[in-house]
Amino acid sequence: MTNFTKRKNMKDFIVRCLLFLVAGVLLMPLHAQDAATEPRATRGGTVTVQFKNIPSEDINNVSGDYAVSRADGTISMPYLSGRVSVAGLTARQVENKLRTLYLEQQIYSDPIVMANVGPKGEAAVDARYVQVTGYVAGKKNLPYREGMTLIQALIDCGDITDFGSRKIQVTRGKVTRTYDYFSARDRSIKLMPNDSIFVPRRPAFEGRPDKIGP
Repeated sequence: MTNFTKRKNMKDFIVRCLLFLVAGVLLMPLHAQDAATEPRATRGGTVTVQFKNIPSEDINNVSGDYAVSRADGTISMPYLSGRVSVAGLTARQVENKLRTLYLEQQIYSDPIVMANVGPKGEAAVDARYVQVTGYVAGKKNLPYREGMTLIQALIDCGDITDFGSRKIQVTRGKVTRTYDYFSARDRSIKLMPNDSIFVPRRPAFEGRPDKIGP
């Protein structure tokens, strides 16, 4: 074999290797690029969650928009103990995490969770909210107002429904306290930004007093 032939064969080999490498560079990163550019939950943003394959009376109660805390990147989900860290997660990761938690805490046996993660707009960066969920006329993320009270937040959401319990749960950070809807003192407690209010389902024998007590 002549030197010319050897050089030509080597050149062809190098060209084939380069073409193979270029093809790999072009094709292999597609999934990685998709993962890198996929929207993720952000602090101050919103996570929208829809549930299926759970008791029908709970679907509207747990499905909805949840504000992601600017302080720690968490959301507060009905029935779950503790807040759920979602900042930096994709929609699929949020779905898997919520499904796992509802299964581990034995709340639902086989929930189907669908999530969307909203972008963090400029206005959301400085926004402060109070989240109201559960058995209220309309679940909302209420813009926080200085001096906002528990009863004001509930009324802003259309008040508790006939199925709502009088025992209102307010979560602040990792602490959840229960307040009586029919106590004037409890109604007037001051809320803080990122508080979460949850109205549980009313137990079968829970009474309704005729008037507001102290």
